[in-house]
Amino acid sequence: MYGPVHRLRLPLLLLALLAASCAPGRTPSTVAVAFPAIPAAPIVSGADRLVPLPDGPSAFAAIVAELRRARHSIDLELYEFQRPDLAALLLDAQDRGVGVTAIEDPSERSSRPIWTQLEQGGIRVVAFPVERLTIDHVKLLIVDGVEAIVGGINWGTHSRVNHDFDVLAVGPVVDNLERVFRQDLALAGEAAALPVPVADRQVQVLVTHPGEGIRGAVLAAIRAAQRSIDIEMFVLSDRLVLEALVSAARRGVRVRAVLDPTQPQNAATLAELELAGAMVRLYHPAGDELLHAKLGIFDRETVLFGSCNWSRSGFTRNHELDLLVRDATLAGVFLSRLEQDWVTSAP
Repeated sequence: MYGPVHRLRLPLLLLALLAASCAPGRTPSTVAVAFPAIPAAPIVSGADRLVPLPDGPSAFAAIVAELRRARHSIDLELYEFQRPDLAALLLDAQDRGVGVTAIEDPSERSSRPIWTQLEQGGIRVVAFPVERLTIDHVKLLIVDGVEAIVGGINWGTHSRVNHDFDVLAVGPVVDNLERVFRQDLALAGEAAALPVPVADRQVQVLVTHPGEGIRGAVLAAIRAAQRSIDIEMFVLSDRLVLEALVSAARRGVRVRAVLDPTQPQNAATLAELELAGAMVRLYHPAGDELLHAKLGIFDRETVLFGSCNWSRSGFTRNHELDLLVRDATLAGVFLSRLEQDWVTSAP
């Protein structure tokens, strides 16, 4: 499964990602910033290989490349999907014989036209069984069962300019991500064989609803931190997490957070954390982009990121998907992006 063919694909894709990060594309010039350099080779983390995608241009360059290269299967689970160009690539893939299966959140109304277009084109689209006040907030693409893009970026019309963190992954983490996808198909009432979990010491796959693995991982990482906690977050409001961050700051851990200014809960969070000695800034947008990130970096060596906001709804009601990665190199790449947002958000 992880033979020479797949070892060749990632380095070739890196050239496209580097070009995309430098190209102006359709991003407004007011949003252009110097993004951190993508490593010249995939990050080897145990048995996994990860390409960091710390911005919209690199994430969508990877998404487009993966959709074009798919030969056997595409599994897709998305909260927001409004991009006709990406829908066309999915339909093209199906036309060349690729099996395409998608899981949608039926409550996300703005995406309905795209999902309808895919269904009319013959693609299998399954509705996740959302309940009242819940959403399927997952952002996951798996290609040919061996490569995956996972993180926080939606496929919306505005997503390219928002600040998100994703990775392109090859290795056992993809098997565990495929297990989440198959589980979600089963929850939706579809026949889906559930593969057994694969041991992976470096990259842990975490989900909520079903399960509460993400909040537990956040709390454990905060309590274990000895030197630093760096956070970039769209919504930070969960009471248990805030109390843990306050305790960390008071015991001498350097706690720093950049928060999105459009979310009203973040103002109270900023005041509470600053009172405990943490450093907190509200992100200062260059244009109309959002700080849509869901990122925590602990002691500059452990990274927790994905779709889950650190809020009560994110931890308990929504269906979310995060990765916990124990790798200092990935932490360094993502921290470089966070540092830029910290500087540009100076009071």
